[in-house]
Amino acid sequence: MASLVLTDDLLSDIFLRLPEPADLVRTSAACVPFRRLVTDRAFLRRFRALHPAPLLGFLDVHNGFHPALPPHASAPAARAVSLAADFSFSFLPSSSSSTGRGWVVRDVRDGRVLLDRAPDDGGDSPSFFTEIAVCDPLHRRCVLLPEIPDDLAAAVDHPLRVEFDRWGEPFLAPHGHGDTDDDDEASFAVIWMAQCKAKLVAFAFSSTTGQWRAVASLPWRDLMSGVGVSSRSPAFSGRQYACGSFYWVMDWRDKLLLLDTGRMEFSIADLPPVCHRRQIAIVEAGGDRIGMFALRDHVADGAVSLHYTVRQDDANGASHWQMKKTIPLDPGFRHYIRGAMERYILLLRFPEHLSSAGVHVSSSAEIQDLECFSMDVRTLQLERVCQLKHHILRAYIYTNFPPLLSPQRV
Repeated sequence: MASLVLTDDLLSDIFLRLPEPADLVRTSAACVPFRRLVTDRAFLRRFRALHPAPLLGFLDVHNGFHPALPPHASAPAARAVSLAADFSFSFLPSSSSSTGRGWVVRDVRDGRVLLDRAPDDGGDSPSFFTEIAVCDPLHRRCVLLPEIPDDLAAAVDHPLRVEFDRWGEPFLAPHGHGDTDDDDEASFAVIWMAQCKAKLVAFAFSSTTGQWRAVASLPWRDLMSGVGVSSRSPAFSGRQYACGSFYWVMDWRDKLLLLDTGRMEFSIADLPPVCHRRQIAIVEAGGDRIGMFALRDHVADGAVSLHYTVRQDDANGASHWQMKKTIPLDPGFRHYIRGAMERYILLLRFPEHLSSAGVHVSSSAEIQDLECFSMDVRTLQLERVCQLKHHILRAYIYTNFPPLLSPQRV
C-alpha cells in the first residue's frame, strides 16, 4: 500500500479543523514547516473566517484592559495579548492644551477600539462633535477620522444629550459593513448617531473611502407610528449588536430601538414579556437568530437566574420570542449584566451579605470580592474572568486571536 503523502494543502485542511486558536499556536511550535503553513496570510484568513475570536478580557472606561486570568480557557492568549498590546493608547496624539480632555473608550469590536475626546476649542461648554480615533492596540496603530462635513452636520438639529456631556454616539460597525472591503481585514466602518428633539440622525465613515456619508434620518413621529406609545423623543441606552443589527433599550423598557446595518434603517421591536424592566444582554443564537438573556431575582424565594429566550420566525414570517432555558445563579451573590458581544455576555457579582451591610456595587468604595464571569452562548457555562476592586458600570468585551494569528486591524 502506498504511503500517504502529507502535502501542504492536506496539512492546511487538517489545521483548519483544529477546534481552538490555541491549538493552532501550539501546532506552529512543532516544527519550521508547520509554522510556515500556519503563519501564511491566506491560511490565517481562512482560519479566522471559520473560527470566531475568543473572549480575551474586557476594557472599562476608567481602568483599562482586564485580561482573562487562569483558570479561564482564554487566559494564555489573553496574557500574550496584554504583554504585546498597548491598552494605555500611548500611541494616540496627546492634547495640545493642559486643560484638554483625554481619550475615552467608546466601543470595542473585532480587535479594534474606538475612542473619542472633546477637541481643544478653548470653550467652556462641551463640543457637539468629538474627535474620533480607531485603534489596533495589539499592533499599536491608529487612524484619526476626519470631521463630519458641514453639509452633513447641518442635519443635526436640537440634539439631546446621550449621557453626561456627550451629544452623539460613535460606534464601530461590523467588518464588511457598507463601503468597507470584506477581503481587507484592516478596513473598518464607524457609525455616528445623534438623538435630536424631532428625529434620529446617523452618519457612516468607511476607511476604504475615507469619507463620511449620511445613512439614516427618521422623524420620531414616523418611527413611533403604530407602536402605541408616545411620539415624543424617547431616551435609549445600552447599545448592543447581534446578527447585523444594533439594539438599544428604550426608556419604556418593553421596546427596543433597532438599526439594521444592511438596510441602514431604524425600527422598533418588542422585548420578551419576561424582560420587562430587567437587565438584558442580546447575543447571536445561531442560524441568524438573536437571543436574549434577562437577569431576574425572585425576592420571595431568594432565587436568582438568567432567562434565555430566542426570537423565532413562524411560517407566516412573523417573529416571536421563545423561552429556551432558565440558568440558575448562586443566590448568595448580587449579579449584574455588564457587557455583551455577539456570543458572549459578561456578569459582575459580589456577595449578598455585603449588600445587606449597605455596600452597593454603584458606590466608589473598594470591594475585594467583586468578580467578573463570562458566558459563551454555545455552552451556557460560566467562566471566571478576573477579580476587581472597584465596580464597573459597563464593560467592553475584547475578542481577538493570539498575536501570532492576529492581523493588523487598521
